[in-house]
Amino acid sequence: MGEATLGPNKVEYPTVEAADAALALTPSPGGGGGRSWVVEMEKTIGDMNIDPAVEMARWKRHSVYRVPERIKNLHNSKAYQPELVSLGPFHHGDPELLPMEEHKRRAVVHLVKRSGKPLREFVAAVAEVATQLLDAYKDLGEEWRGVDNRERFVELMVTDGCFLVEAMRMDALRGKVHEDYAPNDPVFSKYGYLYLWNYIQSDMVVVENQLPLLLLQRLLVVMDHDRYQQQFIWIGGSNVYGCSGA
Repeated sequence: MGEATLGPNKVEYPTVEAADAALALTPSPGGGGGRSWVVEMEKTIGDMNIDPAVEMARWKRHSVYRVPERIKNLHNSKAYQPELVSLGPFHHGDPELLPMEEHKRRAVVHLVKRSGKPLREFVAAVAEVATQLLDAYKDLGEEWRGVDNRERFVELMVTDGCFLVEAMRMDALRGKVHEDYAPNDPVFSKYGYLYLWNYIQSDMVVVENQLPLLLLQRLLVVMDHDRYQQQFIWIGGSNVYGCSGA
């Protein structure tokens, strides 16, 4: 036995052989021995690079997070839910937000037609940074990941991004978008600006309901390269449009 002295008392530590013997008899949750966990962890410890700079780069990829359920339960859980429109994957498909999906698609049509560029250019620009956009969402489900789901994720990003650009344009023009939309448009009009913009704006800053700023950069540069390229040259792609945006 190895020994360590603490004051007048002696504490005996087990030998490595004794620890190995004890682990061999310890069942693991997966049904194997405890020793297999030690082997696996020792390999991880040996392989892992815990350079602070590397760790910082790893966590910097994330910019949109889920709110822990414990925090939601401590407060009004509805405060963490969008009321009118889902932006990004976390709340996509929520039944109460589905009526806005039609208007998102209309926003894509209007933005693309006004730009004079083909839709494929917008899709290609977003697809090129799809991995960075996926990484921006912490704890994103597997239904959005992998080769089979990449196209679906890019479609979501283009659709939601175009909607947000059109909504911000409506705000900048104070609802005077009648040259592109009908005067009685339910969303993109003076009516939409007066009655819906505040709800859209509130949903934009919900923690789980944000879009990476990199997405807007890619869409705007395709829309008007000369106007937006220099404005976004400093973006590293990790910020989001909303409460965490820079």
